[in-house]
Amino acid sequence: MRHLRRHARRLRRDARALGLAAPAARTLEEALLGIGGRQLGGDAGVVRVSLARDPERPGALTTSVSVRPLGFEPSALRVLAWTGVHPGAGGVPGVKREGVAAYEKARAAAQCAGADDALLFDAEGYLVEGARTNVFVVAADGALLTPPLRRGAVAGVAREIVFERVAQTREADLPRSLLASAREIVLVNAVRGAVRVAEIDGRACGHNDDGAPWTARLHALLLADPPPLRS
Repeated sequence: MRHLRRHARRLRRDARALGLAAPAARTLEEALLGIGGRQLGGDAGVVRVSLARDPERPGALTTSVSVRPLGFEPSALRVLAWTGVHPGAGGVPGVKREGVAAYEKARAAAQCAGADDALLFDAEGYLVEGARTNVFVVAADGALLTPPLRRGAVAGVAREIVFERVAQTREADLPRSLLASAREIVLVNAVRGAVRVAEIDGRACGHNDDGAPWTARLHALLLADPPPLRS
């Protein structure tokens, strides 16, 4: 399972931030491998684990697991600039939470528009993240930029790896207007790796004469065997 230790560590970290007593990392790793292996066999797929408070047992957690085939992954994405407002970090910057209505509404809007994903912006008009992804923008000067977690973006596993392994990466406030002049817009997550955005709201985007070199570089490092985690 790709980035197994990172996923287990992120799940424990987020649980603690929400006041949940997370299982041991080894327990989570064994559950992910065991359930994924039994249900997927030798096929590629996605295993999703969620933790929640047990309403009938104070202090206890319930664990839910879903498994699905990997399915088709396009080489370039058409995205929707969602007109709703991202809800922000909600007091827990970077945490991945279930049941956030904005994500569900943005995904539904993207599906209705025939888009692959949606970009979410905050009340000030700054880019936060994709409905399923973190976003990296290659600015006109070649800088690799991503929205700061304080605006509400999830601290995804793929985002973490890019920051660790690409020295040119930095956080920056990204107004909606910047996207029109971007050389590349790249969506990343631990499942699909890195994929370039080809269209926003039906209009072509990206102005790099060399194709999409940052997308290719990020995709390669996300699919490679990861280095040991820092202590």
